[in-house]
Amino acid sequence: MSVMDKIKARTAELKDKKQIDIPNYVSIIDYDKCGIIELETRDKLINCEKKAVHHANEISKNTMELSKIFGEAQDLLANRNGGTFKIWFESLGFKKDFVYMCLKRNNLYLELKEEKVFSIPNRAIKSISKIKDQVDSEKILEIVNSKKPSEVAKETEKELSVRPTTEIEEAILVNGENKNQFKIENYKFLVLEVSSVIEGLDEKKRLELEKHLDKINKILNKGLK
Repeated sequence: MSVMDKIKARTAELKDKKQIDIPNYVSIIDYDKCGIIELETRDKLINCEKKAVHHANEISKNTMELSKIFGEAQDLLANRNGGTFKIWFESLGFKKDFVYMCLKRNNLYLELKEEKVFSIPNRAIKSISKIKDQVDSEKILEIVNSKKPSEVAKETEKELSVRPTTEIEEAILVNGENKNQFKIENYKFLVLEVSSVIEGLDEKKRLELEKHLDKINKILNKGLK
């Protein structure tokens, strides 16, 4: 090995040691329970722990930075021809699923101001995206900061899917079962009244309201059968 090769090797070694230097690191694994009693093996495994933790933290930092970058780029290209943003990130070698997951994380961060949204699993982000408009921000924060965010988010999603989302829908269901034609007609009139004003709303609010009105209409039709 040449002198230059030795210098490069030593530089790489020092760099690696610097990267995994986590002050006062305490192992989170019970090696006694795992049946690992050899001190030399434990030391090596703890060093692997440090590396894993270090690189996991780096992944989280990179995800956070990329999420912010994609959010900024999407805003800058919002008024361009459709598909410009997709062309932009695909030209950089990024896949659509990855980019849009980053955007979901960034939007959630902007709402909650909680950096942990960049480190929780994709499954948790997907579930939270489905329910965040149905619960308050405190509930979302509770999910994000829980020990098992994916499981808590999924459980919350299931709970919301089996109960009416509004008092109106609940009343419609009850009255539909009782065949209370008068009450149902009153709710239908309310739907028509709301429908008459949605045209004046911006597109996002209009689409959201139309979605809920469609759900209520389906329940009404079911109750009238």
